[in-house]
Amino acid sequence: MARKLFGMIEAGARGLVDEEEVAEEQPAPNGNTAPNRMLSTTRLSDGLMSLQANSIRDLDPSAIIQSGTRDRIDIKADGIKELAKSIVEHGQHVPVLVRPLPGEIDRYEIVYGRRRLAAIRLIGGGMTVKAIVRKMGDEEAVVAQGHENNLRLDPSHIEKALFAAELRQKKFSNDVIMEALNVDRFAISKMVKLIEDIPEELIELIGPAHDIGRRPWRELGDLVASGKIDAVTTARQALEKGSKEISSSERFRLVYDGLRKELYAPSQTSNAALQQLVHGPTRRMVGERGPGPALEFKAGSRALSLSFRTKANPEFGSWLERNIDKVVSDLHERWMREGKE
Repeated sequence: MARKLFGMIEAGARGLVDEEEVAEEQPAPNGNTAPNRMLSTTRLSDGLMSLQANSIRDLDPSAIIQSGTRDRIDIKADGIKELAKSIVEHGQHVPVLVRPLPGEIDRYEIVYGRRRLAAIRLIGGGMTVKAIVRKMGDEEAVVAQGHENNLRLDPSHIEKALFAAELRQKKFSNDVIMEALNVDRFAISKMVKLIEDIPEELIELIGPAHDIGRRPWRELGDLVASGKIDAVTTARQALEKGSKEISSSERFRLVYDGLRKELYAPSQTSNAALQQLVHGPTRRMVGERGPGPALEFKAGSRALSLSFRTKANPEFGSWLERNIDKVVSDLHERWMREGKE
């Protein structure tokens, strides 16, 4: 009976080995099957481990470590209480993914599902985590992590940027980073540049800011990169004026407004420039000596304007209409680099 049961289990695991391993199960020429039975037992063990690795298991939360590449700014404050309440009421429907820690028994590293793990730890009471255990390489793990994040709670722009920058720092290839974040190479460069410009301490002060997209973060990065203000100190002072219960998106707006106010505070130079406009309107032609169209420049106490006749330059007019946002942004960046002269 034991042999029959062993054979049934072995047959179930046989689909997990390759044809060469199956061939090794044939009796030895001398009729001695013991060595092959030992090999078969080893294959059975490996097969059952593979079956176990691809099934959902209940793990002790303390057996899972939070290492790997970070993809959240503040996991403890990012809706974990609400998620924990939902799990208590309805259970954990979606398992986390973990991979075994090399050389350690029943110890794992989280691949994705950090929020679910944090919520179950918050619940406590001996509650286990439903997890899929899978052996994975580093590249496979970060790609799986990025894909799952995009399918679940979409990370904010700054969280994606931090993820991309950390992957770049860990020497992952651009192809792996692009696949993990589902973005192109150009977007990765922008994300990494953003993290280079904004100190991590400032990002931690603000938080994930899910309502804040790429452009506002880039504008904040430009304010910091100007080097003309102490961004972290100014941010702390701005946040002290707000409520402690505000969201991270509202913290971003407070910090952004505080940095702009500090950077663009009226000075003698700017006051003098403003007085020149107040004294009276200016009207003149610019660009007459260049290859482009002649533009009429008007400056008053309340507005500046540039205009030209589109009939004389229809192609340039169409191009300018399509690219006006980029043109104004480039001019503003040049002004910041040149010290607002």
